[in-house]
Amino acid sequence: MPTATTYAYHFRKALRDAELVHPDGTPWYTPHCLRHFFASSALGHGIPVHEVSRWLGHRSIKTTVDIYGHLIPASWERCRTIMQAALRPPRA
Repeated sequence: MPTATTYAYHFRKALRDAELVHPDGTPWYTPHCLRHFFASSALGHGIPVHEVSRWLGHRSIKTTVDIYGHLIPASWERCRTIMQAALRPPRA
């Protein structure tokens, strides 16, 4: 399993080549912040939390929910619409 040090040199070089560094040479991004970007974007756009949790390698979905739960879109309106349709009397 690769670690951050496995690709650190190439990652920093790619950032320099793309001019994604501050004037002092420190990178705008780190592999860890890109991980957060991935998780936040996926969850914010409705990818199921159990899938994102598995992709991130979390042992428990609780870890994912504790960190990113505030980004999961609220489903109350969708649930209400589904329940109203399910409880509607059948059409004759």
